[in-house]
Amino acid sequence: MYHWILLGIEPTKDKRAIKLAYTQLLKQTPPAEFPEEFKALRKAYDQALEEISKSDDDANDNSASWHDAPLKEFQPQLDTNIEDRQDEVFSEPAPSSNHYTDDDEPVEFSTIKTISQLNLALTQLYSDILVRYSLEQWKMLFAAPIFWDVNQSNALTANLLDFFSNHHFLPENIWTFLDDSLSISGGLSISGDDTTRQIAIALSRYIKTLPKRINDGLVVGISEHVDFKNLQRHLEIRNYIEDRCLYGTLTSEDLENIAEQIEPEFKTDFPLYDYIVKYLWTLNAYSAIKRILTPLAIPDTEKDLLDYQAHAEYKLKNYELALKLYIQQEHNCRDFCTKVMFKSIGLCYLKLNNFEKAYLYLDAETYAVADMGREVALITARRGYIRELRADEAKNAIKIATLLYENGRYHDALSITEQYKNIFIVHANYLQALCLCKLSRFEEAYSEFLLFIDLYDERQLWLWPLIVDLSRYCYDLITFELFAYTLQKNIAIPSDFYKIDFFPGSTKPRCYTEQEMAILELTSEQDSVRRSLESVWHTESLQIFALAILNVRDPELIAYTDTSVVDDFQLCALHYVKVNKQFMLYNPRDCLRFLEAAFGQQDFDTCIMLADIAIKGLRAAPQAYYFKGCALLELNQYDTALAAFQQAAHEYNTHPYAVHSLNSAIKCCEELIEQGLPYAPQRTTLCQQLQETKEKVDA
Repeated sequence: MYHWILLGIEPTKDKRAIKLAYTQLLKQTPPAEFPEEFKALRKAYDQALEEISKSDDDANDNSASWHDAPLKEFQPQLDTNIEDRQDEVFSEPAPSSNHYTDDDEPVEFSTIKTISQLNLALTQLYSDILVRYSLEQWKMLFAAPIFWDVNQSNALTANLLDFFSNHHFLPENIWTFLDDSLSISGGLSISGDDTTRQIAIALSRYIKTLPKRINDGLVVGISEHVDFKNLQRHLEIRNYIEDRCLYGTLTSEDLENIAEQIEPEFKTDFPLYDYIVKYLWTLNAYSAIKRILTPLAIPDTEKDLLDYQAHAEYKLKNYELALKLYIQQEHNCRDFCTKVMFKSIGLCYLKLNNFEKAYLYLDAETYAVADMGREVALITARRGYIRELRADEAKNAIKIATLLYENGRYHDALSITEQYKNIFIVHANYLQALCLCKLSRFEEAYSEFLLFIDLYDERQLWLWPLIVDLSRYCYDLITFELFAYTLQKNIAIPSDFYKIDFFPGSTKPRCYTEQEMAILELTSEQDSVRRSLESVWHTESLQIFALAILNVRDPELIAYTDTSVVDDFQLCALHYVKVNKQFMLYNPRDCLRFLEAAFGQQDFDTCIMLADIAIKGLRAAPQAYYFKGCALLELNQYDTALAAFQQAAHEYNTHPYAVHSLNSAIKCCEELIEQGLPYAPQRTTLCQQLQETKEKVDA
């Protein structure tokens, strides 16, 4: 009863009385000034209409369906001062005597000279399901002679506004044309005529919301033989769903009930179902999504709907059914992009505790960016798979150790390599050396590398993958003998780089076995290689880094009398560094290896770049600060160089380079003083600090 009290009238079945009361109260509570009061008033208005609608249903012995509800229920709730006009603006009229019928002769656009002819042409064009979405047809209509008559422009505009306020189910491109032609959002929205202005504002708001509506207002996939009245009713359902979803006033139950009322001939309006499902997904209404989509015959082309159907089953913990749907999806999209569903399939297998398949699918997924969800699931799948493999540990030793290594369990992986060392030697797998490197036991790792270098030479195996790992972790331990007599002969050139990922500690590419390919249903030779965009980039970056390191290490080990040879090696190393900048960003400590070469070759920009990466990525980087200061000093940027040298001296502490840093800082101060800047007090402080540091260094 509260809604009748709020409307200020006695309970009635007279819709006009309800609307009159609502209109009068709306004028007293403009939405812009009284938003809360307006919401309460609108709710009372809707409840009153709903009550008399239910009363009518009871009087008809429940024979009337939801389709017979008044169109007022399906109108957008606009919080504007044109609310009292919106029922007139947005309502599709019932077919009347002037509605287009098959008996009417088609109107030639070139002969339209009167408003009555125009109305008939408008109705015919709008009612023709085949051509109503043709922009060219509407352009031809607006080129009719009636639009040339300036004298009746006002009457013509009013007539067009009236027509389109009652026939507004058109796609965005046509509404854009109509808006430009009639200036609906422009001049008409500020018209002096109250009726014109209110209708124009309502239409312009409808136009602005079209990008957020179903398929931009365009209906596709509907038979051309569908009855026009039924299509109109379907469009009204569409419009109602759009409005309520736009303003967030639909519950999952409401939306599900409306979806049940869609006629069978419109069950192929998949953009509508896609719109409904996406809204339900925001409400976490997975059961509703399942109930709506299950009865539909969704074709393979509607990938989004099929995805949501599978995702809903996964959210509902129906993992076997979700898995079946995901696998079907993977088969559907295999022709244009295999592996796109591997993550989802792997997650289902993980939930079903099938760790081998979960690991294989998650590890096979093609991904271009980091996916933390996949990484966590992959780690979990590996753990379960390792437990299964331990049933025959000796047989699966290399696989177990490799999986442990990939999961970051280096101690456990090392234990396996030591326990089954002969197996790793037989298969020429140096994973033990990599585990030792990860545990910062570099001298032990270097000894292992040497053992396998001899083994590779003996078996005439390709040494380059091992050299890449050796160069990355143990470059300081490489001796002249090893470099001159072994490494130099086996250095690859970029054209020989392997483009696929290799198993850790092995020269074998990460390829699937026949059993694994059968599980993943991979058939082509290209699919057999475990490769992702990240591993391709990473694998190539490691090789470029190895070339850079070897070019720097060469003149460090070999005393060339010709300085031009040293320059060539250093320039070559710097070239590889600049090519591999992205890799260096993720490995700041490795940047320190190239600072001296960059400064020595007067490549100050590269020197500063490497120093900045090291400074940002390391807790302490005195070497980076020192060389950055040297490069800035050479570029006459004395103030920034001064700051770098001071930080270098602070971090070097009692190292002799602290003295060099302070001397360079004093030089920067002297240069700034010569420019007339007040750095004399700072120079005095630095001189005192230099004296104290020298005493500490000498001590």
